Amino acid sequence: MRFRRLSSDELFPLETEFKQFLVVHELYDEEWRLLAENEPQKAEHFIELFSDLVLGRVYNQVSFLVHFSNTMVSFFDMRNNPLKAYHIKCSEDLSLQNEDDIQQVLRDHFDQLKFYTGEKQLVKEKADEVFDLISKGSESCEEGYFLKFRRLFEGI
Repeated sequence: MRFRRLSSDELFPLETEFKQFLVVHELYDEEWRLLAENEPQKAEHFIELFSDLVLGRVYNQVSFLVHFSNTMVSFFDMRNNPLKAYHIKCSEDLSLQNEDDIQQVLRDHFDQLKFYTGEKQLVKEKADEVFDLISKGSESCEEGYFLKFRRLFEGI
């Protein structure tokens, strides 16, 4: 499996697409029911293939990611190759675990922050890079949110 299996809650809204996927693989309603009943491992394999297909498309559309940790927040621009990264790091006695922490530290302790930028050439396909970052705790963010923090780096 390339990414991860979609949960039942994630699969439910994709029921029509999943049925179309099965038809492409010559599995119609009755054939699918028999396969799921008699060969659950094969049925699971089709669900995994469908999950990879859906997640590959989703991950390829991700433009911006953010990752919060105790003492660092990282923003990733996934739109081009090389990928661009922007990191804000603080000392151990401060915290950057969420948006409120960032705002408070920027306001009250700006002089204690360190700003880093970097680039990374894609080694794998974009979807795989996005999946790796999400697996490590990153989450998708809106362009406006990303740009708000990138502007900090332009002024430094």
